[in-house]
Formats: sequence, C-alpha cells, structure tokens
Amino acid sequence: MEPTLQLDFFSSLDFPGRSILTVDDVAMKLGVSFRHVVRLAQTGEMTVMNMNGAGARRALVRIPIESYRAFVVKRMSGPMRSEFIASLPRAVQRELLAELNAILAVHPQP
Repeated sequence: MEPTLQLDFFSSLDFPGRSILTVDDVAMKLGVSFRHVVRLAQTGEMTVMNMNGAGARRALVRIPIESYRAFVVKRMSGPMRSEFIASLPRAVQRELLAELNAILAVHPQP
C-alpha cells in the first residue's frame, strides 16, 4: 500500500500523506494510552522500528504507516473488513493470499 493512499474505511483513523508515526500519534488516534501502544509493539501485534542505536537507555520507536494500517484492518470486524479487502487492487489481494498461505504452512490449523 502506498503511503499517500488513505484507508477507505475508517478514514477518520488514518493519517493521509504520512509515512511514519510516533507512539503518541497512534495512541491519540486510537484513543488508547501510550503504554498500550508500547505493549502492542512488545507483543508483536504492531510492527515498529527502534530508531536508537545499541546501548541507548530509551527506545526511540517509530511506526511505519503500513504497519499501523495493517493493525487497523486486522482489528476490523464484520462486513466492512471484507468490503475493504475486496476494494484492494488485485496485486495486493494476491500478496495477502500469499502471506496467509505462508502463515498457514508454518502454523497449520487443526
């Protein structure tokens, strides 16, 4: 997904024209605490980049817009989610399918 594109659904949760976000940006937009976003990063639910070098006392975390958008889409429920996926370009749908197949190959469902 190109950084200049905006989410079609829940556009009020998006950051049009942004490519990188701070933890504060995401926390304010989602209406959660700074600490909650940090926990999402620590558990791997939201992919982040640590911009500090080795030995830094405190992490300088930035969130790629693609990671944020993937998190929002993943948390969608109901018909809006399927409508959103259907609205994606075919190439993106194929990439998603390949990702899902790779995940299922590593973690087969019973």
